Amino acid sequence: MNKIFSNLSRAINEGMSEVSTQTSAEAQRNEELSKLEIKIKEIDIKIEKSYTLIGQAVADTLRKTEPVIQEFIVPLFIPIKELDWEREQLLEAIKEIKAKQADQLKAQELIRTKKEVQAELQKLRELKDMGVIDPEEFEVTEAKLNKRIHNFEKLYNLKVAFDRNLISRDEYMSRKAILE
Repeated sequence: MNKIFSNLSRAINEGMSEVSTQTSAEAQRNEELSKLEIKIKEIDIKIEKSYTLIGQAVADTLRKTEPVIQEFIVPLFIPIKELDWEREQLLEAIKEIKAKQADQLKAQELIRTKKEVQAELQKLRELKDMGVIDPEEFEVTEAKLNKRIHNFEKLYNLKVAFDRNLISRDEYMSRKAILE
Protein backbone atom coordinates (compact mmCIF):
# COMPACT_ATOMS: atom_id res chain seq x y z
CA MET A 1 0.00 0.00 0.00
CA ASN A 2 2.85 2.34 0.87
CA LYS A 3 4.42 1.62 -2.54
CA ILE A 4 1.19 2.62 -4.31
CA PHE A 5 1.13 5.99 -2.53
CA SER A 6 4.82 6.46 -3.26
CA ASN A 7 4.31 5.76 -6.96
CA LEU A 8 1.23 7.97 -7.07
CA SER A 9 3.08 10.80 -5.34
CA ARG A 10 6.03 10.46 -7.71
CA ALA A 11 3.75 10.49 -10.76
CA ILE A 12 1.94 13.59 -9.51
CA ASN A 13 5.23 15.39 -8.81
CA GLU A 14 6.60 14.48 -12.25
CA GLY A 15 3.39 15.66 -13.89
CA MET A 16 3.42 18.94 -11.99
CA SER A 17 7.09 19.48 -12.80
CA GLU A 18 6.43 18.83 -16.48
CA VAL A 19 3.48 21.23 -16.55
CA SER A 20 5.45 23.88 -14.66
CA THR A 21 8.36 23.63 -17.11
CA GLN A 22 6.05 23.78 -20.12
CA THR A 23 4.16 26.75 -18.70
CA SER A 24 7.38 28.60 -17.95
CA ALA A 25 8.74 27.99 -21.45
CA GLU A 26 5.43 29.07 -22.99
CA ALA A 27 5.36 32.27 -20.92
CA GLN A 28 8.94 33.04 -21.93
CA ARG A 29 8.13 32.56 -25.63
CA ASN A 30 5.00 34.71 -25.32
CA GLU A 31 7.03 37.46 -23.65
CA GLU A 32 9.62 37.25 -26.41
CA LEU A 33 6.86 37.42 -29.05
CA SER A 34 5.37 40.50 -27.37
CA LYS A 35 8.74 42.25 -27.33
CA LEU A 36 9.31 41.49 -31.00
CA GLU A 37 5.82 42.71 -31.93
CA ILE A 38 6.43 45.95 -30.02
CA LYS A 39 9.71 46.43 -31.92
CA ILE A 40 7.85 45.92 -35.21
CA LYS A 41 5.31 48.58 -34.23
CA GLU A 42 8.14 50.97 -33.36
CA ILE A 43 9.75 50.30 -36.75
CA ASP A 44 6.41 50.91 -38.49
CA ILE A 45 6.17 54.29 -36.77
CA LYS A 46 9.71 55.19 -37.87
CA ILE A 47 8.90 54.13 -41.43
CA GLU A 48 5.79 56.29 -41.43
CA LYS A 49 7.86 59.24 -40.22
CA SER A 50 10.37 58.66 -43.03
CA TYR A 51 7.56 58.50 -45.59
CA THR A 52 6.25 61.76 -44.21
CA LEU A 53 9.69 63.36 -44.59
CA ILE A 54 9.93 62.16 -48.20
CA GLY A 55 6.41 63.38 -48.92
CA GLN A 56 7.16 66.73 -47.33
CA ALA A 57 10.38 67.08 -49.35
CA VAL A 58 8.59 66.23 -52.60
CA ALA A 59 5.70 68.56 -51.80
CA ASP A 60 8.10 71.42 -50.97
CA THR A 61 9.94 70.86 -54.23
CA LEU A 62 6.72 70.76 -56.26
CA ARG A 63 5.43 73.92 -54.56
CA LYS A 64 8.48 75.71 -55.85
CA THR A 65 7.62 74.27 -59.29
CA GLU A 66 11.04 72.65 -59.38
CA PRO A 67 11.59 69.11 -60.66
CA VAL A 68 11.90 66.37 -58.06
CA ILE A 69 15.51 65.25 -58.14
CA GLN A 70 16.12 61.61 -57.30
CA GLU A 71 19.50 62.34 -55.67
CA PHE A 72 17.63 64.51 -53.17
CA ILE A 73 15.05 61.81 -52.35
CA VAL A 74 17.35 58.74 -52.16
CA PRO A 75 19.09 59.77 -48.90
CA LEU A 76 15.66 60.13 -47.31
CA PHE A 77 14.72 56.63 -48.50
CA ILE A 78 17.83 54.82 -47.20
CA PRO A 79 16.53 54.67 -43.59
CA ILE A 80 13.32 53.10 -44.89
CA LYS A 81 15.27 50.32 -46.63
CA GLU A 82 17.22 49.68 -43.42
CA LEU A 83 14.03 49.63 -41.35
CA ASP A 84 12.38 47.29 -43.87
CA TRP A 85 15.32 44.89 -43.51
CA GLU A 86 15.17 45.09 -39.69
CA ARG A 87 11.40 44.49 -39.78
CA GLU A 88 11.87 41.40 -41.97
CA GLN A 89 14.42 40.03 -39.48
CA LEU A 90 11.95 40.50 -36.63
CA LEU A 91 9.18 38.82 -38.62
CA GLU A 92 11.48 35.84 -39.25
CA ALA A 93 12.24 35.61 -35.53
CA ILE A 94 8.51 35.63 -34.78
CA LYS A 95 7.94 32.95 -37.39
CA GLU A 96 10.61 30.75 -35.79
CA ILE A 97 9.15 31.17 -32.31
CA LYS A 98 5.67 30.30 -33.55
CA ALA A 99 7.05 27.26 -35.36
CA LYS A 100 8.70 26.11 -32.13
CA GLN A 101 5.41 26.61 -30.29
CA ALA A 102 3.57 24.58 -32.92
CA ASP A 103 6.19 21.82 -32.70
CA GLN A 104 5.91 21.76 -28.92
CA LEU A 105 2.11 21.56 -29.06
CA LYS A 106 2.38 18.74 -31.56
CA ALA A 107 4.86 16.87 -29.35
CA GLN A 108 2.61 17.33 -26.32
CA GLU A 109 -0.34 16.00 -28.30
CA LEU A 110 1.70 12.96 -29.39
CA ILE A 111 2.70 12.25 -25.78
CA ARG A 112 -0.93 12.58 -24.68
CA THR A 113 -2.07 10.25 -27.48
CA LYS A 114 0.58 7.67 -26.60
CA LYS A 115 -0.44 7.76 -22.93
CA GLU A 116 -4.10 7.30 -23.86
CA VAL A 117 -3.28 4.38 -26.14
CA GLN A 118 -1.06 2.78 -23.50
CA ALA A 119 -3.84 3.08 -20.91
CA GLU A 120 -6.34 1.53 -23.31
CA LEU A 121 -3.88 -1.25 -24.18
CA GLN A 122 -3.39 -1.97 -20.47
CA LYS A 123 -7.15 -2.29 -20.00
CA LEU A 124 -7.30 -4.49 -23.08
CA ARG A 125 -4.57 -6.79 -21.73
CA GLU A 126 -6.41 -7.10 -18.43
CA LEU A 127 -9.62 -7.98 -20.26
CA LYS A 128 -7.75 -10.62 -22.26
CA ASP A 129 -6.08 -12.01 -19.13
CA MET A 130 -9.48 -12.23 -17.43
CA GLY A 131 -10.91 -14.09 -20.42
CA VAL A 132 -13.43 -11.36 -21.22
CA ILE A 133 -12.05 -11.02 -24.77
CA ASP A 134 -10.33 -13.62 -26.89
CA PRO A 135 -6.84 -13.25 -28.44
CA GLU A 136 -8.26 -12.43 -31.89
CA GLU A 137 -10.39 -9.60 -30.54
CA PHE A 138 -7.38 -8.40 -28.55
CA GLU A 139 -5.20 -8.27 -31.68
CA VAL A 140 -7.82 -6.44 -33.74
CA THR A 141 -8.44 -3.85 -31.02
CA GLU A 142 -4.72 -3.49 -30.32
CA ALA A 143 -4.03 -2.85 -34.02
CA LYS A 144 -6.81 -0.27 -34.12
CA LEU A 145 -5.40 1.53 -31.07
CA ASN A 146 -1.85 1.49 -32.44
CA LYS A 147 -3.17 2.92 -35.70
CA ARG A 148 -3.81 6.19 -33.83
CA ILE A 149 -0.09 6.46 -33.07
CA HIS A 150 1.08 5.31 -36.51
CA ASN A 151 -1.21 7.85 -38.20
CA PHE A 152 -0.62 10.57 -35.62
CA GLU A 153 0.99 12.97 -38.09
CA LYS A 154 -1.91 12.70 -40.55
CA LEU A 155 -4.50 12.93 -37.78
CA TYR A 156 -2.81 15.98 -36.28
CA ASN A 157 -2.57 17.75 -39.64
CA LEU A 158 -6.20 16.86 -40.35
CA LYS A 159 -7.25 18.48 -37.07
CA VAL A 160 -5.21 21.59 -37.88
CA ALA A 161 -6.89 21.79 -41.30
CA PHE A 162 -10.31 21.51 -39.66
CA ASP A 163 -9.44 24.12 -37.01
CA ARG A 164 -8.40 26.50 -39.78
CA ASN A 165 -11.71 25.88 -41.59
CA LEU A 166 -9.94 24.36 -44.57
CA ILE A 167 -12.22 21.33 -44.52
CA SER A 168 -15.80 20.78 -43.39
CA ARG A 169 -16.79 18.89 -40.25
CA ASP A 170 -18.17 16.02 -42.34
CA GLU A 171 -14.94 15.71 -44.32
CA TYR A 172 -12.93 15.89 -41.09
CA MET A 173 -14.98 13.15 -39.46
CA SER A 174 -14.87 10.83 -42.47
CA ARG A 175 -11.10 11.23 -42.96
CA LYS A 176 -10.51 10.82 -39.25
CA ALA A 177 -12.53 7.60 -39.20
CA ILE A 178 -10.35 6.19 -41.97
CA LEU A 179 -7.13 7.08 -40.14
CA GLU A 180 -8.22 5.75 -36.76
